[in-house]
Amino acid sequence: MANLKVEPLQPHELDDFIRIYWAAFATPEADMILPMLYPHGLQPDLLAEQRNRLLRETNNNNGDSSLGDLCFAAKDADSGEILAVSRWAVQERPAATRAEADAELEAVRQSRFGGPPVEGMNRALGEAFVRALVYTEFEVMRGRPYIGLRNLATHPDHQRKGAGKLLLRDGLARFADRLGLPVYLDSGVYGRPLYEKHGFEVVRDFPFDGREYGGRSEGKHWCMLRAAQP
Repeated sequence: MANLKVEPLQPHELDDFIRIYWAAFATPEADMILPMLYPHGLQPDLLAEQRNRLLRETNNNNGDSSLGDLCFAAKDADSGEILAVSRWAVQERPAATRAEADAELEAVRQSRFGGPPVEGMNRALGEAFVRALVYTEFEVMRGRPYIGLRNLATHPDHQRKGAGKLLLRDGLARFADRLGLPVYLDSGVYGRPLYEKHGFEVVRDFPFDGREYGGRSEGKHWCMLRAAQP
């Protein structure tokens, strides 16, 4: 096992974050949503769009990053190479009504699709996926404060070395357990066993099927919740 350390992701490492996420979730044989949404792969225009979106979503108008999504990297302590990445969100005042969820959906839509179009993107699939994300999270949490785990990805070359587990445990301690809040996430087939080992339970199937929007597969996911720890 590598000698690992966890550090906050730095602005100049955003491209590394994106490339690791893509390497983990865009493999051709996997039942994943990402390659259905962007079938041309991580081209320069998509890399730029993803970089800009991450910058928008990890900063808020007050400049207080503690209220926005936060990114971390698990690194080899000797070489400094990033092996895995995570992104968390502290949801102190989540949507409590359908009208608030509608407003949140529109904000997410603008963040994801409001910029220059990405060549080859399956916009219908993306819109359906975002609707499922926002409304399912709203239906499960219903205005209760919580921590959202938005991304957890390990580069395929470094899986089973403990990097993803380290990031998960670090985030749970750093955010959920310190604040006494539950944690919500949606997981594909690869992540579910790790999350179940760390106290997450499936609360419902994720209501999305990529085949209905021209995708090559279902993109099976589950909505999972870890209760607040005493």
